[in-house]
Amino acid sequence: MSTGVVRVGLLGLGTVGGGVIKTIRSQQEKLASRLGKRIEIVKALVRDSEKERAVHLDRSVLTTDFEDVLKSDVDIVVEVMGGVEPTYDYVRALIEKGCHVVTANKELLAKRGTELVDLANRHQVHLAYEASVAGGIPILGVLRQFLRTNDISGVRGILNGTTNFILTKMEQEQLSYQEVLKQAQELGYAEADPRSDVEGFDAMYKLYILAQLVYGESLPLAEVNRKGIADLTAGQIRIAGELGYRIKLIAQAEQTGEGIRLSVEPTMLPLSHPLAQIQDAFNAVQLSGNIVGDLLFTGRGAGELPTASAVVEDLAYLLTQPFTPHPVWKEREGGAETTQETEAKSFCYVEGTGPAATPDRVLHFLRLAGVEVHKLKVQFDLGGVLRAGLITTGFTDEHSDLLRSDFGLQVRCFPLLGSVE
Repeated sequence: MSTGVVRVGLLGLGTVGGGVIKTIRSQQEKLASRLGKRIEIVKALVRDSEKERAVHLDRSVLTTDFEDVLKSDVDIVVEVMGGVEPTYDYVRALIEKGCHVVTANKELLAKRGTELVDLANRHQVHLAYEASVAGGIPILGVLRQFLRTNDISGVRGILNGTTNFILTKMEQEQLSYQEVLKQAQELGYAEADPRSDVEGFDAMYKLYILAQLVYGESLPLAEVNRKGIADLTAGQIRIAGELGYRIKLIAQAEQTGEGIRLSVEPTMLPLSHPLAQIQDAFNAVQLSGNIVGDLLFTGRGAGELPTASAVVEDLAYLLTQPFTPHPVWKEREGGAETTQETEAKSFCYVEGTGPAATPDRVLHFLRLAGVEVHKLKVQFDLGGVLRAGLITTGFTDEHSDLLRSDFGLQVRCFPLLGSVE
């Protein structure tokens, strides 16, 4: 490492990359006094070197050829270009050269992290990824500290700001999913192609990384129970609210007797639950430790500066710490089954028309089938459509199929986190 100067390369100069440069520049004196070195961006890989950007870099720093970064004698490279290919090949080449890497790329880590962690250990370089989970919330650093004394039985949270913004607006303004998605895209919260966010992939990648830190292993992504929010309706959200609940996209990792279980799905929370209070584009992570109990961390989970903050904190950390081997990442196939538990409580939303679709008949059927109904909220519209929300115990897919075939009802069920209120 050059005396007095840390030579930093940058892969990607989009929103987060620009935020990294702004943060380094605004905090340069503080960083220099604490690190004893000045940070200098010496190369930045971009798609188009002629493009106008919000941050200015000398033209000689910009390149469209990764080989220029590799040859530029950088000490550390910050990867914020996203994606898996060709990003994996670039990061692998840098590690093999002995270069430290800071990344905000949760998809890369979830899909190729086991290999990259192993590679970093073999070449004795830092691979830092705080910015890959929950943006500016320093949850990975907290976990590293807490795992020294606490056994973490469960991690759950709201790990995607875009979907939390959409659900908040659907509830507050009683708008449809499509209407709010359009708002989110106009505000820059959602991409033109929003599937990674709204179908739960983004939250699943972050959950995979959390599980690796907490349990020393994760499940293959194909075995994670993942459901998105694109089919949620304003009616479902409204009835949930009238029952005293709120629907959130919850990512959850828990240790069971059969192994770890990972899920990302719309979940019912009592309004009193701490995660139910997290609104708009904020993220939150809740930890359950055997000694400390429950802890909640919240903050802005996305955007230019929150993510850039985590990147630069990682950069500063690895400049002050000697290399120590990273805990090995592992994948274990055949985690805990995600079959329905007959004792689990759930929120079921039913909607349909027809002479058999009356509240009394539906309740009678459920009682005979052994389903306990704790709460019921019924609505009818002028066209005779039955809309009802039920908090139940013992409701299964079989009951759902029978309500469709015998009563002509469409059924959507959500797991319930917390006690019935």
